[in-house]
Amino acid sequence: MATSSRQKRPFLYVIDEDFVLPDRGDEQDGPESAVPAGDPDEAVRLFHHYRRLMAQILGYEEELPEPVSEEDLAAVEERLGVVLPPDLRALYGIADGDGDLVNALFDRKGWLPLSELGGQDDEWLDIAQEWQYEPWRQTVFDAQPPNTVRRSPLRPGWIRFAFDTGGNWLAVDLDPGPNGRPGQVIKVGVDYTNGPTYVTDSVTTFLRRLVEALERGDYRRRDKSLWIDADLPGRPGKHSRYSDDRPSLARAMQAGPRVQEVRVVDVEDCAFLAAVPDVCSLALSSRGSPDLAPLGDRSVEYLALDVESPDLTAPARNRELRSLSVTCARPVELAPLRMLPNLWALDIATASVADIATVTELKGLRYLEVTQDQWRELSELDDLPSLAIVGIHPHRPERDWPHSTGWVTIYDNPPSPAA
Repeated sequence: MATSSRQKRPFLYVIDEDFVLPDRGDEQDGPESAVPAGDPDEAVRLFHHYRRLMAQILGYEEELPEPVSEEDLAAVEERLGVVLPPDLRALYGIADGDGDLVNALFDRKGWLPLSELGGQDDEWLDIAQEWQYEPWRQTVFDAQPPNTVRRSPLRPGWIRFAFDTGGNWLAVDLDPGPNGRPGQVIKVGVDYTNGPTYVTDSVTTFLRRLVEALERGDYRRRDKSLWIDADLPGRPGKHSRYSDDRPSLARAMQAGPRVQEVRVVDVEDCAFLAAVPDVCSLALSSRGSPDLAPLGDRSVEYLALDVESPDLTAPARNRELRSLSVTCARPVELAPLRMLPNLWALDIATASVADIATVTELKGLRYLEVTQDQWRELSELDDLPSLAIVGIHPHRPERDWPHSTGWVTIYDNPPSPAA
């Protein structure tokens, strides 16, 4: 490959523009109970009681828009292709959203008018999933309680009904996970690209929590504004992550059993993984070659290894592994990866590889990141996988954390070695 200043930068070749990130939520089962948890009559009663309490506290009552008709509801449901949960439906029979109220009714999120349901601009997600931002390194985590919400950043069955003006929404989930209920309330948006947050089992329960908070006196007044502390789940926090410079079983146990993202350096052994059974995104760094056997018993979906000499035999026993990044000084054998049915992304640009021809046998591979020399070797082989994206570095890159590569994106096939 000819040398030029242009080729001194890493290039990301998008071969298949139609390829989209695999959605983990598509693989999950639907709910065991298809009956919504909400109660329309109770929701209406709670809504009116909630409004009366707010008026007593504020000293005035804000006026709501007129209700919508049954015909309008039916038309919107036909457009959306879903039937709204009965409790939310009943609320639109009281008012068409909350208009321009100073105090947005749903935990400081404005209730959208019926006509705006399903009409949101999702540029935030399109940007987050652009290949130059390396979304293949990101994992969509499970909500709490587990398996209530599908592990997707966004789904058509998530009907957003309240907005915070900052790129986040409340949605009624009409396509829940196996332990969820149709009509449950979740949080989605720009702060939830790594997974939605489960809020309550219904709009009815959401209103009940707000009413109970007001009755307890858990609120603050700021001029004309009322801030209600209903103790509802917020954006994902540190409780889902564990990072340490010298991992130990004791410290991992303190992080909590629902930790799903782990990054540790100076790894001596992987015993600490016993304390984080739900980890699905794992980055391990070591100056030596720790025993990776415990990885075979973990359903890790994204794995980044930075070790002296990795043995991929144990990680390859994990059939859930989908994305793998390997950094190593001594040659690594890729052959065990042939056992992985779901592996679609592989980064070996910072690895010395003993059997690079194994890449031709990884037929499910869609993303590949390599150096220019590695690509030259692969290009001379026959029957490469049907790659959708190929990242080529001019030489072995230096890795920082978090990973951030100054990609130049090209929508075309990579050049041939002789180009």
